[in-house]
Amino acid sequence: MASANLMKEGVCVIKNLIIIAVNVLLLIAFIVCLSVSTSLVTPLRSQQAAEAWAGQSGERFAQLSVFFPESHTFDNNDIRSLHSSIDTALLTVSLESTSDRALYTDAWSGIVEISIFNERGPVSAKAIAVGGDYFLFHPFFLRSGSYLSPNDLMKDRVVLDEELAWRLFGSVHLVGFEIFIEERPFIIAGVISREKDFANSKAYADGAGLYMSFEAAMEITNNEVSIRCYEIVMPDPISGFALNTVTEAINDKNVSILENSERFTLSNSFSAIRSFGERSMRVGTIEYPYWENAARYTEDWLALLLVMSLFFITFPIICGIVYTVKVIRFLIRRGKIAAQKAVEEYDKRQYEKYLAKQGITKQDKPNQGIIKRFIAKRGITNSGNTKQLEATQKIEIDEKQDNYDVDDIIEQKHESDENHDNYNVNEIIREVLGEF
Repeated sequence: MASANLMKEGVCVIKNLIIIAVNVLLLIAFIVCLSVSTSLVTPLRSQQAAEAWAGQSGERFAQLSVFFPESHTFDNNDIRSLHSSIDTALLTVSLESTSDRALYTDAWSGIVEISIFNERGPVSAKAIAVGGDYFLFHPFFLRSGSYLSPNDLMKDRVVLDEELAWRLFGSVHLVGFEIFIEERPFIIAGVISREKDFANSKAYADGAGLYMSFEAAMEITNNEVSIRCYEIVMPDPISGFALNTVTEAINDKNVSILENSERFTLSNSFSAIRSFGERSMRVGTIEYPYWENAARYTEDWLALLLVMSLFFITFPIICGIVYTVKVIRFLIRRGKIAAQKAVEEYDKRQYEKYLAKQGITKQDKPNQGIIKRFIAKRGITNSGNTKQLEATQKIEIDEKQDNYDVDDIIEQKHESDENHDNYNVNEIIREVLGEF
């Protein structure tokens, strides 16, 4: 019998150890999924312009992106009209830009094929024509020099990526060097290193390229380059204010408008799960730039990691709930036992008082009549429970100890003292605790 009990206890211990080990492994996997999710989002600096613009102000800003189909025309006049609508909307919430503080900033871009000439001959490359504060939204790592600025008076400066810099000159330190684009001279302002993170490495497939002002690109292509992406950071005092303002101002169902600053939230990941499969369908003529494709690629991975995280954390949560219930039940049982002991201690004192009133000392053995009268005074009758009464008739006082058995003497009511005929468990516990 003893060996069987030991074997049973051993099996129980092994079972508990296995459950603990499984939970630990699942929690580790859950933490790994969270870490991977963070590592995927952090490098996407093109999605973090709202944080950069807000700085330490503590104000709420939103970053929005607008993508246009090839057939759509969006030019400087449209940008000015959009600014006017945004200013009007901001005034409705008591916000207004001043000469010392701009409330919002924006940028726009398009892509054009160019030919670059130097002493090594012509080189074909992709040029991203940029306007506004483009490099706030896309803060590449500078290998040398500086970015283009919206305040540049001359529009003849370009920024090369390092692949094109090595191909043209075999170096990245090229500030002030001159190149010819479509037979027009341009000065190299700086050299940047493109993003090398997981998502952007997959999304970017245009090879060597450079950045030039939108005005210059319009001149060398005879106005054939068009805005394909418009980006803005603006105040968002109420959630959805910025998105609704831009959507109403543009008012075109053929364009795609999204809020970048909310795309990597938990709710958006659940939305990506619900629209799984549909996200890959292209029903319009919009061609997303590589940084948007990288962000969408990351969204898909975050949705997958969320599913995996939920799978890994489900069993530990269930185990935690089960063990929490067990602990609560254990505490309730211990509380009942403590309450019962308090009742017994209280009853012991009441019984001793009763015997003292009857002139019976601890050395005397009370007869059954006294015991029955004590029981009757407590309100316990034979009609209540015969077994209970029989148990109470076993009460006796040991000459060497003060221990006695008063099992099941009380059921619901007790006498608290001479001034009270009845008492309950709560009164007993309060009195017992008050005496310590």
